[in-house]
Formats: sequence, structure tokens, C-alpha cells
Amino acid sequence: MVITCIVAPLALSAILGFAFGNGGPSGTVTIGVTGASPALVRAAEQATQFPPDVAIRIVPDAVGVRGEVANGTLSGGVIVSRSHHMLSDLLVPIAAPGAQHSPGFAVIGRPDSIVARELAESLAAGLASRLYAGRVTPGSATDRAAITITTGDLGNGGQRVLNYFAPSIAVIFLFIGSGLGMRSLMLERSAGTLVRMAAAPIRPIRIVAGKLGAILITGLTSILVVWGVTSSIFGARWGPPAGVLLMAVGSTLAMCGLGVFLTSLARNEREAFGIALIVGLFLSLLGGNLLPPGSLPPFFQTLSLGTPNGWALVGFGRLSLLGDPAPSVIGPFLVLCLIAVATGGMALARVRRMVEP
Repeated sequence: MVITCIVAPLALSAILGFAFGNGGPSGTVTIGVTGASPALVRAAEQATQFPPDVAIRIVPDAVGVRGEVANGTLSGGVIVSRSHHMLSDLLVPIAAPGAQHSPGFAVIGRPDSIVARELAESLAAGLASRLYAGRVTPGSATDRAAITITTGDLGNGGQRVLNYFAPSIAVIFLFIGSGLGMRSLMLERSAGTLVRMAAAPIRPIRIVAGKLGAILITGLTSILVVWGVTSSIFGARWGPPAGVLLMAVGSTLAMCGLGVFLTSLARNEREAFGIALIVGLFLSLLGGNLLPPGSLPPFFQTLSLGTPNGWALVGFGRLSLLGDPAPSVIGPFLVLCLIAVATGGMALARVRRMVEP
């Protein structure tokens, strides 16, 4: 209980916080650009509204950009292809994990600097907006002065990565924790503890309710610990507390209900461990805990809504990434409750048969 509720969530929070909680690279971040005129680059800088510690430098050619990024002289780079200066091709790049960039730009980044790559993508978006604005009729609703892009609204670098992955990893940890709790029931059965309890004047449903209650309390405590540590120490923003509590309860009920039901299908502890491992990895990939659903093909994005962790991330995403109020997660919460009732009911029936003499 101590390991599951306190030690493991603290270790998980520390890993997420130290990995994504920093504010980004220290010192000046230099982004190189080639294929664009100095006037266009200045207009893009104005559009993106870079902070003072970001410097833009024009490089003669694409080879120079790639070389200087590779040797560390540049933190990132943008290559503008002159052959794609058509209005239909110059769509603003979406700076999100797995997003497809505009065909008119190539964004070069270093694997050790997420923030620098996001800044380069922001510069590419600014260049696209300026090129697009140059082809609009002056004085219209989409005039040059009205087309601006703020870097704070682009990408998921640094703190925004922590805001996403803190609840994301905590949710999948619920499934693992529920599997461990169910395995303990199997160990008690093999050790003869359940036989002694069944011989006592205790109804089997009370034994099952006690075990399931302990699993739910353990899971809810673990996600609350991750929430508290990542918010207070590393500055993660989960959203309004009322909405976070609502989603924490719904996620715990749904993930623990599914975890207990699937683990109850096993005949021994080894099979239970295998089921928890395989299904947990499958849910993590499909639901978006390890790979954001936006980076998957549309078909798999739809399938992610067939998983409880997928709906949990919908709710947490509305709170932390979109900044929506607490009532916005009532829909995902109700879906999680329906999943909890269905899987929990089946789990209750199976676990009760395991306890009955």
C-alpha cells in the first residue's frame, strides 16, 4: 500500500517534473532561417512575438542550416522552399506532436531541445502567416495587421508537455495498480487466507467489497499524490480543482473496474501479470497515454474514444490544455462512470465466485 500510494507516485512525479518541468534551455536560443528575405523574416518575428532571449539569423543555404544545427551552433532552423510559395500550400504548421508540417517549410531541430524545435516551428508559422497575408486584399477581415501568431499558443513544449503527461501517466498507473491489487487476492487464495475468511461468518460479497474498496482507495490516492506533487513542486497546471477531482474519481472507477475485471480472467498470478502488462501497453498506445492521439491516423483517433483512458485524457485535456471550466468535463465523467458500472459489475460477479467456497 505504501509503495503503490506514496513511493511509486512520488517517483513518477519526480521523473515527469525533472523531465518536462523546466522552463526550457538557458541563455540565447538562435534559430536559423534560409530561403526568406530579411524583410519577410522581420515580419515573421513580429508575428510570432518571440521573447527577448530568442535570436533569428539568416543563413545562406539549407546545407548551412542543417550543418549548424547538427554541430550546435544553431538551436533550430527553418528552410523555406521557394518552389512552394503558393497560397494553397502555405498552411500554418500545427506545432503539435505528430502533426504534419506545411509542404513549404522544413523545420530542423535537435533531439535534446524540445523548446528550440517549438520555437523554430513558431517561426515557420510566422513566415506562413506573412506570406499568406501578402496575398489577401488590404482592408479585409483577414488583412495583414489581423494575422498574428503568438508563440504561447503554439506547441506543447516544456511546461505544456508536463501538463499533458502528468495526468496521462497517472491514469495508466491506475490500471497497473488495480492489477496488482487483484493479484494480491489470488495470492491470498493460493495461501489459504480466503478459505479461512470464507469459513468465518462473513458474506462473500463483503470480502469482495473490501478488496475492491481497497483497490479504489489505493488508485485514487496515487493519482491525487501525482496531482499534488507535480502541481506544487513542478508547477504543472491540471486545471480547476473541482474538475480535476471529478476526473480523478471517474478515471479511478473506470480504470480500476476494467483492471480488476481483466485480471479476474486469469487463473493464476503469472497470467494476471501477463494480462495487466499486455492490455496496459495496448491501452497506453491506443488511448494516448504514451503517444498523443493527434499523432495517430484518424481511424485510431476514433478508436481511442473506445478506451476509458482515452476519455480520461479528453477530460483532463479540456482542463489543463484548453483551460475549460470544471462543468466541461461532466460528459467524459459520465462516460467513465458508465464504463465503471459495466466493467465493475462483471468484475464483482467473477471475483465473488473466486471467494465463495
